[in-house]
Order: sequence, then C-alpha cells, then structure tokens
Amino acid sequence: MQTARDQIVKLIGEKMKISDEAEKERALYQKRENEYIQRIAKLEKIASEKVAESKASEILVEETDADCKWLLVRVVPLISERIVKSNELAKYMFELGQTAYNSGRKDGYAKGRAAAASNEKDYHFELYKEDCTAAYVAKCREYEFIEFGIVKAVGKLSRKANVVEVLKKALGDQDPEGGDAGPSHQD
Repeated sequence: MQTARDQIVKLIGEKMKISDEAEKERALYQKRENEYIQRIAKLEKIASEKVAESKASEILVEETDADCKWLLVRVVPLISERIVKSNELAKYMFELGQTAYNSGRKDGYAKGRAAAASNEKDYHFELYKEDCTAAYVAKCREYEFIEFGIVKAVGKLSRKANVVEVLKKALGDQDPEGGDAGPSHQD
C-alpha cells in the first residue's frame, strides 16, 4: 500500500507539475494572442489611414489634373494671344524691321558704303555712320529680354496661395455658386 501511496503522491506531484507547466504555456499563449490581436488592430488602423490618404491623394491628383487641363485650355491660349497682340511685341517687331531695313539700305547704297569704307562723311546718306548689322544683331538679342505685361501679371498671381483659383477669379471662370466651373471641372 505504501508503494501505491508513494506512486499516487508521485503522480499527483507530476500532475501538479504538468498542470503548472500547462498553465504557464496557456498564459504565454494568451499573452502572445493578445500581442497578435494588438498588432492586428494597429495594422488595421494603419491600413485604414493609408486608404484614407490614398483616397485624399486620388482626389488631389484629380483636382490637379483638372486644373492643368483648365490651364492648358484657358490660360495658355489667353497668354499667347495677349503676347501676340502686345504693344511690347509690336514695338519690338517694328524696331527689328527698321534695323533690318537700315542694314539692307546701307549695304545696298554704293555711295554710302564707299564713304563708310573710306571713312568719309556722306551728308546725303546718314546710315554710313551706323553699324547697321550690329544694330540688327543687338535688336535680335533684345527679344530675350522683352517683358510682357501679361507674363508679369501671371508671375505675380503665381505667388498667391491658390494660383488656379486666383486665375479663375481674375478671368471670370468661377461658378456663381462658388464651385469651379472652368472647362476642366465640367463632366
């Protein structure tokens, strides 16, 4: 009997030991499960934020695309038209034509050319005093430095916070209800 009791006590001890180990494993498993649940919740939160950011980015891309289309359809032709019809360009073209004409006259006028070559004064032909070719080349280079009023105005407007909205307002291309009505915002 004593041996049976010793066996029972020994088995009870082993059972307690196995139960303790099982409890520790269960607690460890529960802890890991809670950590995984927290990680999953955190990842779901991050995923939902990324989805929201993605939607916001898509909206921003659509608005930017629409604004770019509006700029190409409305503003670029307007600026081009204003430049073509500008006083600055008309004056430049007149002066360029005048310098080209003078250069042609000087080179084609034998008496003036001969006077210029011999460094004599020809009172009947004043162009021999001028270097018409250099004046023409200088006038051609001036084109790079023409400052068009419309370009200056657009440059000033571009420094505003919302350039497209300011341009739409300046050009009168906004919906009376406050929405965007430019060509790029219509379906």
